[in-house]
Amino acid sequence: MSGLKERIRGVNLSGWFILEPWVTPSLFAATGATNETELQQVLGSAEYSERLRRHYETFVSEFDFNRMAAIGFNAVRLPVPWHVFGSQGDSLAHIPAIDYVDRAMEWAAKYDMRVLLDLATVPGGQGDSNEGATTPETAADWHSTSNGRHVALNVLDNLAERYGSHDALLGIELLDSPVMSVRRGLFNMTEGIPSHYLRNYYRDAYELVRARMGDNKLVVFSASGHPEMWKRFMSGSKYRNVCMDVHLYHYRDDTAVDITSPQGISQAVARNRRLIRTARSCGFPVLVGEWSAAAVLSSSSVTPEGRAAYERVFISSELASFAEAAGWFFQTWKTEKRIPSWDARVALAPLERAMID
Repeated sequence: MSGLKERIRGVNLSGWFILEPWVTPSLFAATGATNETELQQVLGSAEYSERLRRHYETFVSEFDFNRMAAIGFNAVRLPVPWHVFGSQGDSLAHIPAIDYVDRAMEWAAKYDMRVLLDLATVPGGQGDSNEGATTPETAADWHSTSNGRHVALNVLDNLAERYGSHDALLGIELLDSPVMSVRRGLFNMTEGIPSHYLRNYYRDAYELVRARMGDNKLVVFSASGHPEMWKRFMSGSKYRNVCMDVHLYHYRDDTAVDITSPQGISQAVARNRRLIRTARSCGFPVLVGEWSAAAVLSSSSVTPEGRAAYERVFISSELASFAEAAGWFFQTWKTEKRIPSWDARVALAPLERAMID
């Protein structure tokens, strides 16, 4: 039985268990910190832990799930850190977030929604293939740490054990958009995690989580920005209900499009369709794990009303381009400042229910 009984129309819950300054700038205000590690160092463990507890408690509530379901969403993609069960290190301590994941699962079940649990961080960092090649986020040292692989597999095993039979579980994503090393020219390889390392990790992770949850739950792996590199992967009959996750953004230098021109939108739509088709040609159903309305508006004279109109056309065009995918998750459900192209409450709420369906 397939885990995709109906088309997935979802949102990410970014910034809840993994702090993101663009989602919740108030948590970082006046600290100079740009990530969780720096924030803990600036505030000290006690103040940091207290701030985190308040954030876990208040950022997402049952009301959010009620509203998501009312708009027409039937799933959430929930990024969790490798220390979701808590950890004590020499210099850093992480309080557990697992009780709040429990709440998310209960709320999802109450409103007939599904949850894709996404392991979004690992010790040492796996980089982020959504980022441009010049950004520091592309550092990927996880594969060269002594216990990084073990930690990642252990948390996946624990998540699958805890939620594997939960009605609300859609599935588990084994790693979020890791930067993969790929060949450039005859002799050069880009920085990142070697593809054979990722393949072996995904196979081992599949065995672990599948043993804990039924065949009707999805096991999802990231295309890492290169869907064409996964041909003949997990093609044996023992691999069941495996999906490839592609992230489709149009705001970075190498993918930026100007949505004030029809040509820009048509280029974005064509790229989406091409990448989804490439991923499907590798033999997997495809989920668009992240996408947004962020793009370039070339005219500085665009009014707020004009911007909203352009983004509305862009969003509806993107949704149409996902026709061959098994579903999608907008990035993200909520931001403190209600960023128009990234906050689903702003970007998607005005759409007719039929457009989301």
